Amino acid sequence: MKVNLARVDERLIHGQVMTAWVKKFWIKKIIMVDDELASDDFMKEVLALSAPSGVKVEVKSVGESLESIESSKDEDSTLLLFKEVKYAYELYKLGYDLKELNIGNVGSSPVRKAITTQVYMSEEEKRMCRELNENGVYVYIQKLPQDSRVDVMTKI
Repeated sequence: MKVNLARVDERLIHGQVMTAWVKKFWIKKIIMVDDELASDDFMKEVLALSAPSGVKVEVKSVGESLESIESSKDEDSTLLLFKEVKYAYELYKLGYDLKELNIGNVGSSPVRKAITTQVYMSEEEKRMCRELNENGVYVYIQKLPQDSRVDVMTKI
């Protein structure tokens, strides 16, 4: 499988931001990696309907995603999309050879603090990003393709 982008964005598939990434990488398939969404048939249908025209959407658990990536002979340009950092981290820990992780929008919560105007992280999420970085995964913040990349390590 040809994964062109791995992105964390809690808004998932949404308007102009997603359209920009799909166009930049000629994305033909989006695999949403999320254990909770994978068991919600209604949300899977909603998300599939919200995809840009011509883009196939699959919603899979972390384990199913790894199996799909490893077994697929599909050469379509693919986006791995995560609602939370933890699912990208778990996929990596299961053995996925993650090279880069794009952080888009992660909203505030009682346990998260701002690291930029649009990205909030808990101490646990910061720890996961540090570990990914220590193991050679480049984790960066970039809302839109035309924006500059910001190394997450400079913010946490």
